[in-house]
Amino acid sequence: MIGWRLYLTAALVGASLYLSLGNRVSHAPPAGIDLAGRALLGGPPQLALLFTESCYWYVLVALGLLGIVVAIRAPAWRERIISSLITTVVFWQVSDVLKNSFRRPRPDYWRIIHEPSYAYSSGHAMFATIVYALWAWFIWRSDLPRPLRFVITPLLALWACGILWSRLALGAHWVTDLIGGVLLGLVGLSAGAAIRAGLRGRHATS
Repeated sequence: MIGWRLYLTAALVGASLYLSLGNRVSHAPPAGIDLAGRALLGGPPQLALLFTESCYWYVLVALGLLGIVVAIRAPAWRERIISSLITTVVFWQVSDVLKNSFRRPRPDYWRIIHEPSYAYSSGHAMFATIVYALWAWFIWRSDLPRPLRFVITPLLALWACGILWSRLALGAHWVTDLIGGVLLGLVGLSAGAAIRAGLRGRHATS
C-alpha cells in the first residue's frame, strides 16, 4: 500500500507546479500554447455546452445526492463516495479563492456564454479531474463486472476530456487555465489520499 508520505509529496509537488504556473501566466500577456489553443475555438456549440454544463453546480449537487443514496445502500462504495464528496466540496471553495488571488482575465473572444469569475485556474478542469476522471479510476478498480467496467471507464474518461475541450471551444479559458485546473484537481486527490492513508495507518497501529 502506498504510504501517506508519498501522497503528501505528490500534493506538495502539484501545488508548487500550480502556483508557479499561475504566477507565470496571470501577470503576462497570453503567449505560446495559450495562443495556439485559440485554434480549438468553435466546434459544435451545443455539444460544448453539454460538456460545460455537466460541471455546473446543479449537476454536481445532483451527482452528490445520488452518491449519498448509493453510499447508504451500498456500504462497499461508502468510503470512495464520502472521500470524493469531501474533496469536491473543499476544492470547490479553494478554486474560487485562488481565482480571486490570481485574477487572470479570461479570453476576449467568448462564445454563447459569459462567466463572471477569473480565468486561472479552470474550475471545470478541476471538476473534470476530481469528479469524472476520479470515478473512471474508481470504476476501473472496482469489482463490478468486467464488461461494465470496460464500458463505463472510457466513457467517463472521454467525458472528462470533453469538458476540457469545451472550455476552449467556447472561448472561456486559456490552455494554461486548464492545465492549472487539472493540477489543482490532482493536488486535491493526492491530499485526500494522504489523509485516508494516514487514518488507515493509525487504525492499523491502534
